[in-house]
Amino acid sequence: MKSVAHAEEAVASARAEREAIQLRLRESDRDREAHRTRLRSREKELMSGRIRSPSELIQMNEEVQHMRARFAEEEDAELRLMEEGELAEQAVVEAAERLEETRTRSASDEPVLRKDLESWQSELETVKADSAATWAQVPSAAQSAYLRVRVHPPVAEVDRNQCQACHVTVTSSGMQALRKGDQIVHCENCGRILVMS
Repeated sequence: MKSVAHAEEAVASARAEREAIQLRLRESDRDREAHRTRLRSREKELMSGRIRSPSELIQMNEEVQHMRARFAEEEDAELRLMEEGELAEQAVVEAAERLEETRTRSASDEPVLRKDLESWQSELETVKADSAATWAQVPSAAQSAYLRVRVHPPVAEVDRNQCQACHVTVTSSGMQALRKGDQIVHCENCGRILVMS
């Protein structure tokens, strides 16, 4: 499921990139068309013969040349943008193909995963039932003591006269009570129920 989510994110990202480029391309088209219209208008005026002054003709000719150069730059930029758009479109197609492959693989894995899940749930129910049966055999005083302990795990082993959870030495009276095994002994430091290792 996680890989499907990643593949869906990749498709969404590729589409967003494509749409951003398409928006820039539309804006570029609009700007270029406006510049083309202005350029044609100035060229028409230059060729009309209405301007008699040589200095005005030179100035207008330079302006037209500048506009042509700028228009050529805009066309080059638009071509690059179109190439980017093609690459973005290809990225969307590839991401969509990967998503489809991932979904197909996920769908083919699903029956096996469902079977595993059912098996684990069955095992969990068995473990819960065994746990409940074992808990029922624990004396009520021990159950109460266990439930009162606020640290986890609530039980700690004693090895070489030390609580293995907090590593504090167990008192000699505590060790005697543990060896007898007829009462519940708590660690005086961490409060866990102590058992011999």
